[in-house]
Amino acid sequence: MANTKVIFVYNPSSGKGKILKNIDLIRKTITDKFGSVDIVESTSKEDFQRIIKDACLTYDYVLFSGGDGTFNMTINAIPLDLPNLPIFGYLPGGSTNDMGYNVNISNKISEGIFDLVNSKPHEYNIGSIGDQKFIYVADFGAFTNVSHITPQDQKKRFGRLAYLKYAIQSIKTTVKPHKIIVDGVVYHTPLMIISNSREVGSFRINPEKEQNDGLYYIVIVKNGRFNGFFNVIYLFAFGLEQAIKKNKVISFQSPLFKLDCDYEDWDVDGEYVKLKFPLTCGYSRKKIRILTNR
Repeated sequence: MANTKVIFVYNPSSGKGKILKNIDLIRKTITDKFGSVDIVESTSKEDFQRIIKDACLTYDYVLFSGGDGTFNMTINAIPLDLPNLPIFGYLPGGSTNDMGYNVNISNKISEGIFDLVNSKPHEYNIGSIGDQKFIYVADFGAFTNVSHITPQDQKKRFGRLAYLKYAIQSIKTTVKPHKIIVDGVVYHTPLMIISNSREVGSFRINPEKEQNDGLYYIVIVKNGRFNGFFNVIYLFAFGLEQAIKKNKVISFQSPLFKLDCDYEDWDVDGEYVKLKFPLTCGYSRKKIRILTNR
């Protein structure tokens, strides 16, 4: 692919440093496919977003690696009003990689980089919640703060086991009902999810979802025994379809939702965000092309 300009940007703090350990393999595989690649290591969130924003002006392919939070940083850095955006590609490099599953790219670097360069571009919706953009999920409530309270050194050392440890420790403080108003209807729920994703929190709760149809599904877990704790567990253990059948959740789809909420601390693509309500959430009317191995 002569004259194709490619950049690979990575977040060295994600995962267990496995991107840096495999950087020579990554360079060779991308170069074999495209002819050349510029590889850039970011030094901070602000630096990463500056690199992505600038890259959109000059590159044909913007490839990047990190966790799901890195994907969110990318989405919020893209100048979406540009007439011709590059094609984006994601190499999973975090402790959890929901978007890796969505685009079917392996989180094993040696396999993932091969998947990436042999993938085809597909359109994906970009969501918005207030003034924040997101690629696959905005949620609040039970266990959604686990990725933020788990220390980075523990994530690097133990991976998903570190999340499990802090999830158990946080049960009493995170599993409790909150008031949410969706399109004028009041609910009380320990967990609410707004998404177009097949996978959330490494659980495949909606594996048949298409991510370019302009629709977002909302999941409101019903309050119940122990503040709805068992309903939350049921959703992640058996998936959305079964949870609906067993009356554990309320769920519906729409391009946009009008929301009001008594809780401002939300998780958006794995990033902590403090939101101001009321607001509108759903499809931003923007799409990007992402390399997908499906």
